Amino acid sequence: MLVSNIASANNGLTQNKKQMPLYAFGSNGSGQLGIGHMDDVSVPTQCIFTTDDTGDDQNGINDASAQDEPIRIVAGGNHTLALFKSGAVYAAGSNKNGQCAHDPSRVPSLLQFSRVVIVGEEGRRIDRFNAVSATWEASFFVDAEQGHLYVCGVGAKGELGLGENCVEASSAMRISEFPSAGKEIVSISSCVSHTVVTLSDGEVHGWGISRKGQLGEGNIQKKILWTPQKVEGIPFFACQVACGREFTVIAGHPETGEIAVLGSNKWDVLSGRPKEIKEYTILAASWHGVYVHKKDGSAISWGRNDRGQLLPPHLPRRAKLAIGSEHVVAILESSKVVAFGWGEHGNCGTNTDPQGNVAGRWNEVPLNIEGSTVTGVGAGCATSWVMTS
Repeated sequence: MLVSNIASANNGLTQNKKQMPLYAFGSNGSGQLGIGHMDDVSVPTQCIFTTDDTGDDQNGINDASAQDEPIRIVAGGNHTLALFKSGAVYAAGSNKNGQCAHDPSRVPSLLQFSRVVIVGEEGRRIDRFNAVSATWEASFFVDAEQGHLYVCGVGAKGELGLGENCVEASSAMRISEFPSAGKEIVSISSCVSHTVVTLSDGEVHGWGISRKGQLGEGNIQKKILWTPQKVEGIPFFACQVACGREFTVIAGHPETGEIAVLGSNKWDVLSGRPKEIKEYTILAASWHGVYVHKKDGSAISWGRNDRGQLLPPHLPRRAKLAIGSEHVVAILESSKVVAFGWGEHGNCGTNTDPQGNVAGRWNEVPLNIEGSTVTGVGAGCATSWVMTS
């Protein structure tokens, strides 16, 4: 019965399925966990990856073998993108506006992960990517071969970056002339309504909503940037970027540790920043907070903490950190996986307070992955992920 229901929801594209080294728990009302149904779960559940019914590897399931590993999860409001070490990307969840890079008239939702394949200029097949990001209802893909940036989905306020009043791309479209010749995208981050990238020459560019200063003070009056524009006033060579709901965090090289925060100062996101973040390995942002993970396993965080989103006191050193919309998933040096913050959808496990929070402490996440090793974690919009090999 389960297979029958899944095939119906995905319009017959899920005849062949395979469980993969990725586990998910949390919000799942649109199938964004890729576990075959649309019910929230509070225990890590193995994700399902599909091929089409011809078995010709059109969706690339044979690439995601035991030799391949998921390395990054990004999430929109109701969809998820999983980037693998090979460069393969898989999507799950709502596709009603094409945000999963499939034809929405044929596949309005994906309850299992399906391979992203984009048709580029002159019919070129693009199925390997260097990076991905997602706004609420759109997705971005950096072509691994040529470095071009593609977008699909919807965004009424410039989120697509395709030009004034271009608010829908039901199939993936290239953002033309970006990056310009001789430049490459080094880092890309999106939040609900804006996207920012750093380029190989140290410049920062962004698009989407700009009225809070998240795309630089010079763009506040414009309110919306419909195409990628340079963010002026960054006094250092930018290497990494992280987007919160109404702010942007930009960092220089880890050896020098420069940091700039642009946009709204709600929850003291701007005023609470440190002077430098030397030796950082991960720069990340929730909707209302900032997190910096350093080479020695230490970490700092600042911003909103009314639901326990920030690092709790006495949390042991972390091997990995993943930051969601309002929660955190971490691998401790003991190899335990823990979660804390706002967990009302089960994304922090079952042991929450009456408001659905794990505040001032952490939950150890029970894992049933016998024979596998935890290699990473991910976090999205009330979703949590455990990567294994």
